[in-house]
Amino acid sequence: MEFFNEDLRLKLLQLTWRNPAFMAIAIALIWLIPQLLIRKIMSEQYKKNKLEKQKQKIKKLYPETLR
Repeated sequence: MEFFNEDLRLKLLQLTWRNPAFMAIAIALIWLIPQLLIRKIMSEQYKKNKLEKQKQKIKKLYPETLR
């Protein structure tokens, strides 16, 4: 006995892959998830670089004195 007969398999295919709403959501997720990950990584790098630049500017204003 086969769990998924051919009719049920075709019905599931029509309800999911051939459904425009499902495809729109699937494409949006495929498009947005990497974009959100990249944005998070870039934001962290931006904050890190901003702190480094701030440290450099403070170091220029208050240089270490030689003793």
